[in-house]
Amino acid sequence: MSFWNQKKTLWFLLALIVGLGFFLRTVHFGEYLHFELDQARDARIIDDGLRGDFFDLPLLGPRAGGTYLRLPPAFYYLEFLSAKMFGPHPVGMAFFVALLSTASIPIFFFFVRRFFGRNFSLGLTSLFAVSTFLVLYGRFAWNPNPLPFFLLLGFFSLLKAVDSSETRPGRWLLLSAFMLSIATELHFLAFVAVPAIVFFFLLWKRPRFSWRAWLGVVGLVTLLYMPMVLNERETGGRNTQEFFKAVSGKSGKGDHPIVNKLIKNVLEQANGYVVLVSGYERSELPTFKTEPILNIICDESCRIGMRTGLFSLALSGLGLFFLVWRIKTTPAGDRKDFLVLNLLWLFFVFGVLTPIAFSYSPRFFLLVAPLPFVLLGLVGHALYHGFRESRWAGYFLLALCLGLVGCNLFFLNGRFSALAKAATEPVQVEGADRILKDKSRVTLGQQNRIVDYMQKRSEEEGVPVYMFSEPEHRRALKYLLERRGIQNAVFGFDGIYREGVYFLIIRTDSNLENGTKKYRLKYDEIDRVQFGTLTLFEFRPKEEFIGSERQDFSLVKPQNDDNIRGARYTWREWWTRQGAMREEDETLDETLP
Repeated sequence: MSFWNQKKTLWFLLALIVGLGFFLRTVHFGEYLHFELDQARDARIIDDGLRGDFFDLPLLGPRAGGTYLRLPPAFYYLEFLSAKMFGPHPVGMAFFVALLSTASIPIFFFFVRRFFGRNFSLGLTSLFAVSTFLVLYGRFAWNPNPLPFFLLLGFFSLLKAVDSSETRPGRWLLLSAFMLSIATELHFLAFVAVPAIVFFFLLWKRPRFSWRAWLGVVGLVTLLYMPMVLNERETGGRNTQEFFKAVSGKSGKGDHPIVNKLIKNVLEQANGYVVLVSGYERSELPTFKTEPILNIICDESCRIGMRTGLFSLALSGLGLFFLVWRIKTTPAGDRKDFLVLNLLWLFFVFGVLTPIAFSYSPRFFLLVAPLPFVLLGLVGHALYHGFRESRWAGYFLLALCLGLVGCNLFFLNGRFSALAKAATEPVQVEGADRILKDKSRVTLGQQNRIVDYMQKRSEEEGVPVYMFSEPEHRRALKYLLERRGIQNAVFGFDGIYREGVYFLIIRTDSNLENGTKKYRLKYDEIDRVQFGTLTLFEFRPKEEFIGSERQDFSLVKPQNDDNIRGARYTWREWWTRQGAMREEDETLDETLP
């Protein structure tokens, strides 16, 4: 086959893989959208910007999970841009995540192509494109979700910047600085790990860049972090204080011995790698405790999934062995740079995850999303060359790749089927959800149908809506009600009024009688409607508990807890404060003799 035909075939296959990845990330995107507590919180912020302009967006971003620390605002600005391009609604705000997730597929190909051959790279890219884990995280808006795109492009650009054959390495360095800076704004752990990875890689490589390139890097990073710096200046460094509290709080959480944390981290990573590569979520490994004596705990689910867990642990260990071995045996150059960078990536992320090993969340694997595929590729590469590039070894690896692709598609089909039924059937979540940690399948389409029902009842009675639900759904449902201009308040917390329709929405698979018990003391159930995985109860207050006729919605309620731990200014508020300070200074100058 001529070079031209090989090149055309390569681009054709890569385009097919990217097209399949795009389809999986966008099919029924709006109907199946994951829209819960954090998404509704962020949507409110974006709505403020859409009602005004960019200057109504904040200088700080979302809170880091479980802390009062706020991330820089890059995610909000990306979401705002997405809403401007694709529509001022939850679907439009989220669509940029699907696009960036799709764009990460060809970047991954060029990234692994730095070491692997064409066929190996295509095979690994096909797995990356259909990964159940990555597809699902590419289908909704959440600040960690774009991490694979920015990390991959940032590290690929870093490798290009230190490539001796590159004629303009400074430009690649600037692109790397830009992408990795945004990555550090998307997740607290990326903020800690990424600078360490880059620093030690450059320390090992010792490249030479022009002073203009270094000045550009400093300028880019300063520009991207300027909103946070401005907010810190106005608040006296409150967010920085929260950063140190978050570091000490997370590292000391649970008070487990360091040996237990290391073991737990290894086991969690092995189980997570299975999910990333195959989509299989039942992998389990025993829990080890070293104090006061060594104790191995393995329940029934552990025994069922332990074979898969042990296989993943062995495969990951083998991949790490070949990574280190290849670093030792590969001569200096592009391929060795690739291997060293991946080892540093794995090492430092493992390091930042160790202190919080007993509070693992699936989203943490977005930090290392490409690494399981790289390790798998290294094992396959060693196997292929160990059998002296035998045709049968090639067939075996092709069959393995197709099998894993089929495995991911099988689990994705199960997810999509469950989401399609969620609005009409009480779909059960079987076992632990190792991807999104969902208790039940709930979609934006389903939530909109529930809001349609509440809106209809509100309009029929001509009264406000009082609604309560589980935390992950309550804020989302309230946001959707407010978007339609429906007067609403929290059921059970804002008083009891004669004029109002009262709704409780809880999971269908929960204990419905127990979940509604406390409401029956002061309310009578008048209707019950099942919306698949969620059930809506309509109540009417008992006469003796009615406090007044109708709530006065003109009264301003106390500010929510969003700013309990320090102010978060918008660009407009910051500018107004500077203007006020200048006026005070000018007035003071005029009064001085």
